[in-house]
Amino acid sequence: MKNTIAIFLFSILFVANLASQSLQYEDKIIGRHYDEVIGVFVNSNDTRVVTSSLDETCKVWELPSGKELFTLEGHLGAVYNVSFSGNDKYIASGSADRTVKIWDASNGDLISTLKGHTGEVIGVFFSQDDESKFVASTSFDGTVKLWDLQLQSEVKTLRGHVGQTNNVAYSYDSKYLASCGDDKKIFIWSTDLTTKTPIKILEGHDAPVLSVLFSYDSQTLISSDQNGELRLWSMKDWTLLKTIKAHTDLIQDFSFTEDDKTIVTVSLDKYLKLWDAKTGAEIYSKNLEVEAWSVDLTSKAEILIVGCADGNVKKLDVVKNTSSKNSKTKKGKK
Repeated sequence: MKNTIAIFLFSILFVANLASQSLQYEDKIIGRHYDEVIGVFVNSNDTRVVTSSLDETCKVWELPSGKELFTLEGHLGAVYNVSFSGNDKYIASGSADRTVKIWDASNGDLISTLKGHTGEVIGVFFSQDDESKFVASTSFDGTVKLWDLQLQSEVKTLRGHVGQTNNVAYSYDSKYLASCGDDKKIFIWSTDLTTKTPIKILEGHDAPVLSVLFSYDSQTLISSDQNGELRLWSMKDWTLLKTIKAHTDLIQDFSFTEDDKTIVTVSLDKYLKLWDAKTGAEIYSKNLEVEAWSVDLTSKAEILIVGCADGNVKKLDVVKNTSSKNSKTKKGKK
């Protein structure tokens, strides 16, 4: 029995090592902000990415070219987070000026400024359905707020965290919100406008929880913390599925591929890593040589966008397998 287990574990490690060796990315700097880049969000059809910075601006970039399209200016403080709407029509930004701003994603025009938080706004996340009617936000004031874009006003305030709330995410089936905070807890909330008490409180992190994100199938929630840990939770029975000691410093941001099989993380330890979501195995690692705050990727992880502490925005393109390039008998896409 012991030999069977040993062979099984060896097989997992061997496959993970082969994947790590075959997967490669080339990186380049596509542009920069004048201060640290704190937020990155790729739109749903992989054609644009928005970044936010301590320099009080957001920038929108074209994909796959990486060309800078325009700058969003209007906040009076650092812009901590950004989100595209599910229909790709709008961008939400949250700032130290205590406001959430809504922008036209096609041209960068300011649509509205949402006021109500009494502390710096740290997290923003649009509803990811086609209507994209709502946006959620978190703040150092300890609350989670839900905003109606048509009414341009707050429709629900959620209280429960002790201390500052750090980030928020919508589930892709639009049933839940998840928020996290310095109290080391994750709150699961209903998106129903009449319900203001948490459905579930997830505990287990040993450090402030910095970010949360649902898988695309809405069956899994991932959280990251100040100690560099990732935790994967089941949305079916609220149990902890897996803990990954991913980095040696805090993880402010991470993301899923569209098939929910791969997770990308960055950290202040200067590394970018890709993980197998099922096994927790590391499948790729790259030293960025700079502290990284934020990351997102295109649907199949062919492009990774990283927001760096030196103000640079890095674009990593997957290196296609060219092993059959010199073969006369093999043609076409791999």
